Amino acid sequence: MWNDTQEEASRLRAEQQPFVIATVVAYKSPQSARPGSKAIITPDGEISGWIGGGCVQPIVIREAQKALQTGRPVLVSISPESAHGDWKGVEAYEMTCQGGGSLEIYLEPVIPKPELLIVGRSPVAQILAGLGRLLDFKVCVADPEAAREQFPEADLVLTSLDAARGRISAESYVVVATMGNGDEEGLEAVVGTGPRYLGLVASKEKAKSLFQYLRDKGATAEHLALVKCPAGIELGSETLPEIALSVMAEITRLRRRAPEKPRLTVLD
Repeated sequence: MWNDTQEEASRLRAEQQPFVIATVVAYKSPQSARPGSKAIITPDGEISGWIGGGCVQPIVIREAQKALQTGRPVLVSISPESAHGDWKGVEAYEMTCQGGGSLEIYLEPVIPKPELLIVGRSPVAQILAGLGRLLDFKVCVADPEAAREQFPEADLVLTSLDAARGRISAESYVVVATMGNGDEEGLEAVVGTGPRYLGLVASKEKAKSLFQYLRDKGATAEHLALVKCPAGIELGSETLPEIALSVMAEITRLRRRAPEKPRLTVLD
């Protein structure tokens, strides 16, 4: 059964799907699961493997789904009596199975790296790629003239903006850092795709002209309002590395918090 569980974990990793590895670490008879018993739990509550019977599984599924939301591992203790008091990192439940016994199950969430899509090949784009890799993002760069040697830290370099647009999901972080080279095409390629974050590295004056261009091309006010411009938190940035740092600081703040309503950009 463990081989099947390993195969399922490998498949989910290859498909960039999140899941939880549940491992029984201790038990008190009578229990059918033993230390080392493992299972894979997916976000929709499907279990592959064995970590206990009917009164155990709903608890494990619930805690696994919570672990996927927080990204933090947790020890689940299911016992007739509380053995952990106010320990941190432990979720204690009363054993309700008629047979009794106790189980302790360690839940480890496996969450794919979020994707940072950088549109453009400017110096800021190159710095962003390096910072993105350092901060454990999957880094994708898109620009019709981008060269692999310009972005050694990137996981993927695309020369098709259409291909880049097709990669964007609700969990993507997108930064347009064209900075004078293909601004209109770069921003047009990603507006309206609904990523978790969409930032434009540009002045507000530059953004006004870009937004008017996109309005003329049919972009809606709702889509344009989701573009954060200028991208980044206020650091008083003056140099290119400081600009890139402010952008990644804003992205990191969003990544580590619950989703927030986007800050709207109002450009008359």
